[in-house]
Amino acid sequence: MPYAVEMSDWALDFIDKHVTRETVFARIEWAIDILGEYPAFGPSYEPGYAAARPPFPCRYLPLSDTPFTLYYIKDDESKKVTIIDIEWSAGDPLKRFAGMPGF
Repeated sequence: MPYAVEMSDWALDFIDKHVTRETVFARIEWAIDILGEYPAFGPSYEPGYAAARPPFPCRYLPLSDTPFTLYYIKDDESKKVTIIDIEWSAGDPLKRFAGMPGF
């Protein structure tokens, strides 16, 4: 049974401000489809240094052929994937998730 996939307001805001190319939109749509079928597709996000760790466990999925990485939470009980954030892949990991509301 596939998982429902939703996007947080945080992720939607990032898309609205930074994503302009149709090819990137297509890659995001691909990620939504793949995560609905395979919610554990991306590895756990566990950076080696504490300052870059998110305030909650999550997974990540680099969006190939784009400068972005998608971060998400998989909830097996509710069969839901929540895309919590999309960030620049080369961005500062110490600023990642800064100001994000807890999930």
